[in-house]
Amino acid sequence: MEETLLKNRRTGDRVPFAIQVMIVHGDLAWAADVLDLSEGGCGVFRPGGCLLHEGNVAQLLFFSGTGPAVPVSARIARVTERHLGFEYHELQTIPPSLR
Repeated sequence: MEETLLKNRRTGDRVPFAIQVMIVHGDLAWAADVLDLSEGGCGVFRPGGCLLHEGNVAQLLFFSGTGPAVPVSARIARVTERHLGFEYHELQTIPPSLR
């Protein structure tokens, strides 16, 4: 039931996508692999040692190889043993891009 409510609250369909993200919260940061993307948020594989909790706000820096990263502000909407779910503060393209 809880999973159904989360799916209904999401903006747009989730698209599997291979990209990396740096999750920055205060002076802490974790590199993670993205699981899926939507216009309203993303799911990532939870990095080891991650101390984030639901409701925390983080800056996500999406990158693929070298070059500029794409910053996106987001709230942690879901935390499980293996995954983190983020809700963007503003809708994004898939994948997020510099505007």
